[in-house]
Amino acid sequence: MRSRKGSLVLLLILVLASLVHAQERRPPRELWNEVFTQRRGQEFPHNKFLEWAVKGKKPGKALDIGSGEGRNALFLASQGWEVTGIDISDVGVRLTREAAQKRGLKLEAQIEDVDRYEYGTERWDLVVGMYMHAAITRNAAKIVESLKPGGLLVVEGFHRDQNRRGLEGQYFGYQSNELLRVFDRLRVLHYEDVVAPADWRNGQDAPIVRFLAVKGSAAPGAR
Repeated sequence: MRSRKGSLVLLLILVLASLVHAQERRPPRELWNEVFTQRRGQEFPHNKFLEWAVKGKKPGKALDIGSGEGRNALFLASQGWEVTGIDISDVGVRLTREAAQKRGLKLEAQIEDVDRYEYGTERWDLVVGMYMHAAITRNAAKIVESLKPGGLLVVEGFHRDQNRRGLEGQYFGYQSNELLRVFDRLRVLHYEDVVAPADWRNGQDAPIVRFLAVKGSAAPGAR
């Protein structure tokens, strides 16, 4: 019998794949509400690449795009960042708010469509996009505009090769060097295309991409 965690992984892959295809009729909010409802009551660690990327940085204003149940937003808030998390799932946002209250952390969790959200101009010291894939690339220009000079962008997600096994013909994830192309206005501090333990796969190895870049000349030392 498939374990509960294994079922959640399969559900997530089905959700990601279904969002790629125009014939999918269920609204994204409904799909993600199902994911986060099934994840309720479980503890999910924050992203380790994000932790590495912000280590030693002076906290400022941070935006977590697709914050889900808040694992990364909560981590940043615990490190002193002034965090806004946005997600289309009202279940995810509710779980984030509940967790923040339980832990005594202050953050903003908002129900927002990432394609309609007002990112602003030179508003953020840090923008985070974890496993959001096309939602990040199609909003690249707005994300760049929203970063303050010296602001950091931290992205991790599956490489497009991730789904060569499983759901035949249904691909999601970043193409090779795609993030380098769409964020060519930023200075890249770190980029890797590797097979490594991945979020949303219970730490199992998968093809993933990690990207860290900075806007403008007020940059921390390159890694």
